Amino acid sequence: MKITMLLQRSIEHDGRVRREARALSAAGHVVVVVHLLRRGQEVDVAGEDYEVCSAVSGRLAEAAPAALRRLLSAFRIASVARRGGPDAIHAHDAAMLVPGWIAARLSGAALVYDAHELATGVAYRSRAWASIVAAVERMVVPRCSAVLTVSDGIADRLRDRYRLSARPAVVRNLPDHPRGSDGAADLRAILRIGDAPMVLHQGAIADGRGGPSLIRALANLDTAHLVFLGADEHQPHCEQLQRLATELGVRRRVHFVAPVPLSSLLSHTSQADVGVSLLEDTCENHRVALPNKVFEYVAAGVPVVTSRLPELTRFIHTYQVGWTADPSSPEEVASGLQSALNARDDRRLRVRIETAAAQLRWERESEKLLRLYETVASDRASANG
Repeated sequence: MKITMLLQRSIEHDGRVRREARALSAAGHVVVVVHLLRRGQEVDVAGEDYEVCSAVSGRLAEAAPAALRRLLSAFRIASVARRGGPDAIHAHDAAMLVPGWIAARLSGAALVYDAHELATGVAYRSRAWASIVAAVERMVVPRCSAVLTVSDGIADRLRDRYRLSARPAVVRNLPDHPRGSDGAADLRAILRIGDAPMVLHQGAIADGRGGPSLIRALANLDTAHLVFLGADEHQPHCEQLQRLATELGVRRRVHFVAPVPLSSLLSHTSQADVGVSLLEDTCENHRVALPNKVFEYVAAGVPVVTSRLPELTRFIHTYQVGWTADPSSPEEVASGLQSALNARDDRRLRVRIETAAAQLRWERESEKLLRLYETVASDRASANG
């Protein structure tokens, strides 16, 4: 099959899109990823075995109000996506459902929806935008040839909400990049923290992700250092955390490190003593989320402390690789982190993490994606036969 994937941002740091594109290409499909770039932006995808096509936003789109900009971008992406006669349009996230539906109708392709989150459960900035997303999903999702998502909780809600005949396939965000040492900077040396305990928060810093609780928890951990990997210290939310750290007297133990290439991510992650994921209970999407970072911590051999939310709690209880805490309680977060740090030499914990890492491999998880496309291809052949 010729599969065209649609993405409303750069593919550069989107591990899920890149993993799926590689897996489908390796299975013999012809894969094209259409992503949206700003004018003048460039992305290096050398060495990948799939094609990347840029739908560059024009001057009109960049100068337009946000709503019009999204609309213009959607039509631009749809126009690029229909070229070459794809057999399937793979829409990543709700923002790509409309351009995906347009491209599929114009080209006669099957439409596949890949829900990276529970779009109707995200704490959107306005009710109007949330209503638009809900209306789009209600119109398009039941008409898709296949639906996949990242967690059981999201799969159940999509099935029930749109009365789907089949439960969406669950293809979790498991890493496929190796845990080697090539290309990994020595974080301890760069940050001058020596052998002090290192607590790692991987990924973007934003509201609802437990940043303030982490800083307050650090004040209860005498020698530990907190590293935000993949954060821009000049971003407003990071600056707020820096001010809080200064107020609490822990600023010298809080570090912000820029994003690193996906190929060396796990090598950086493995240098930590514990990894954290502290989504707050602020929306339904957080309650059913399984963030990439928890799988990356395990793959790197690092125990985790997560929010006590349904999907994350189930993950911790299933694999016994860490602790849960109420992300709104700095005391609970500090207790969980201290338990993880105290268990650094616990051989049984190490064995459980290694066992989980062996099970949570993209090579196995990607088989679900390949089976989904086998079904899509079979259904198309039957319809055209």
